[in-house]
Amino acid sequence: MTQRFQRWIVFFFTVGIFGIVGCDSGFGEPCAIPKTEAFRQACEDSAGGQDESEDETSIMMSSTASCAIRNYAGCSTRVCLVYKGSDPICSTTCNADGDCEGSARCRPLIGDEYVDGVTCNPEMGGTNECYCVRKGDVNG
Repeated sequence: MTQRFQRWIVFFFTVGIFGIVGCDSGFGEPCAIPKTEAFRQACEDSAGGQDESEDETSIMMSSTASCAIRNYAGCSTRVCLVYKGSDPICSTTCNADGDCEGSARCRPLIGDEYVDGVTCNPEMGGTNECYCVRKGDVNG
């Protein structure tokens, strides 16, 4: 009986250590975007073309991708986010900056960077596609 008790203690101690020190996939931790064609098209930067004219007034267009994968098993937050070309990180949904950890900012997946009381609040007509973004990935 004592040996059985000792095994349980060792088991719970081991599980506790791995739970504390193990894979923390919380906010800001890196995550990996699946390598399928659909995800690559949605989540990688793309260089646009030039307009038709070839003179010095031609316009170069490019974009930086943003995408979020919900119910992502690799993150305890269940969201893997690429924000405007950033490295993929585990993130969370939000309605305002106060919903995010530390100095992270709440930003819409698509659109303006400025967030007022309506931008990320679906009850007031805003979008429900807002996520916590590391402050260093926000341009302003």
